[in-house]
Amino acid sequence: MARMTHSPYSSSALAGAFVLLALAAAPARADFELQDAGGRRILLKDDGTWRYLDAQAPAAADAASAAASAPPLAQAELRIVRKQDAPGGCRFDIALKNTLPYEIRNVVPEFSAFRSGGVLYTTQTAAFIGIKPGDELTRSVRFLGIRCAEIEKLQVQGGDRCEAGDLERFSASKGACLARLKLMPTELVQFEK
Repeated sequence: MARMTHSPYSSSALAGAFVLLALAAAPARADFELQDAGGRRILLKDDGTWRYLDAQAPAAADAASAAASAPPLAQAELRIVRKQDAPGGCRFDIALKNTLPYEIRNVVPEFSAFRSGGVLYTTQTAAFIGIKPGDELTRSVRFLGIRCAEIEKLQVQGGDRCEAGDLERFSASKGACLARLKLMPTELVQFEK
């Protein structure tokens, strides 16, 4: 009867050794060329590195073209409906039309009245709340102690911490809410962001 002896090496260790021997005997790979999805030629080198074969600048050119082809940011329309002298000051009626595909739950921009020469007179806020897509909401902003004829410019600023689409009260991006508002041209007063 034949006597069986156990090898000190396991069968998986022996299989691993055979794979290593086979890989060592395999011929070395050569560099080869391929094209990416954009049609640019790429050289893959045997040492694991790669480079573009075209003379075109690398990723910076691709990023610039992607930014140029990005769709413009959708904006709701903010316009001055009326300007009139009121007892003790000047009143502006301002409408926000929601042309966005989502509800404007809350946005509170600041409106600053400037006298001639760029002198800030005062700033007031107006809250626009719960405007469904396609709807419009009008708010009045009153500047006390100044007549309408004395106001050269109405500037819109602030409005951060709005709630609209992907923006929420805790969004850290300053100016992101204001970027979603498009100021409509008017002949009533200089109107700008």
